[in-house]
Amino acid sequence: YDASERIGQLAILLLEKFQSRKYTSYVHCCVFGCIRGWSGHIKMSIEPLLSGYQIGMQTGDIQMAMFNAYLYLAGNFNSGQLHLAAFKKHLKVFGEQMVEYKQMVFHHLLRPMEQVVSNLLFSTGEPLLLIGRDKEQECILNKAIEQNNRFLAAQMFFFGCVEAYIYGDYELAVNFAQKRHETGFDVPFYGMTDFFDGLSFLAMAHQSNDQKWILSANKSISNIDLFSKLSPSNCEHKLLLLQAEMNSAMGEVEEASIKYELAVSAAERNEFIHEQAIANERAAEFFLRHDDPRACYHYSKAQSLFLKWGAQRKVDDLLMSIAL
Repeated sequence: YDASERIGQLAILLLEKFQSRKYTSYVHCCVFGCIRGWSGHIKMSIEPLLSGYQIGMQTGDIQMAMFNAYLYLAGNFNSGQLHLAAFKKHLKVFGEQMVEYKQMVFHHLLRPMEQVVSNLLFSTGEPLLLIGRDKEQECILNKAIEQNNRFLAAQMFFFGCVEAYIYGDYELAVNFAQKRHETGFDVPFYGMTDFFDGLSFLAMAHQSNDQKWILSANKSISNIDLFSKLSPSNCEHKLLLLQAEMNSAMGEVEEASIKYELAVSAAERNEFIHEQAIANERAAEFFLRHDDPRACYHYSKAQSLFLKWGAQRKVDDLLMSIAL
């Protein structure tokens, strides 16, 4: 990781020295889309990726421009920097351009993101969990599997896991996580993949008391521990929340109580509003199980944070399911 960062810094310096716009889109894609997030906050890469898209379009490097656009959108979703309504508009604009310029590989990569965002935003009906209920998604997935497009298949399973977990369908979430592992292609997203894997496995451990979920969660926690050392601003709160959930699953009440509060504070400090909301929701459920009055505060905080992110349907779901 350190070597990659040094190479990335050198590439940026050379780009600035020679003022070579021809290579800007490619360099921004590699450095800010694949390297910089392992050493600094994801949000610091968002504007350079947008610049990589704009310069790629100006220089005629359409494919690289669209790759930057995809990474720009993925970075926005993973960091929670944009309100979901604004993010949905970005998805629409870039998606239409990808179709216009026949960049269907990247357009297909946007579809699972679009579906999750829509299902978080709108407050009517039941969540359309990605695959199995959405025919277009199912068609894209089947084609990806037929063509051995493991990256697309893995991404679809990842976003399926995220949505299923957020809406509390933990069995479906781990099913998506396992299917993604079966592709043999992972999508780390700077720790977000292992984060949702671990949360899903630990939720199943709570439900079933089956030790296999603890073992699976330990692998995710080990990965996040490494990522947290590389990039604490992206992964510190993720690690703390997974540790809190593990403490809770193991019956370590005092340790869990401390870690939940630390996870909430770290997510706020690192400005991951959606993961701060999740940390508050998990803390609230833990405190409620233990008749701790802090549950009310954390449920209220989770609702306000999900609403601030723009996840109206999730807020409605919380209001219907809270047992207070």
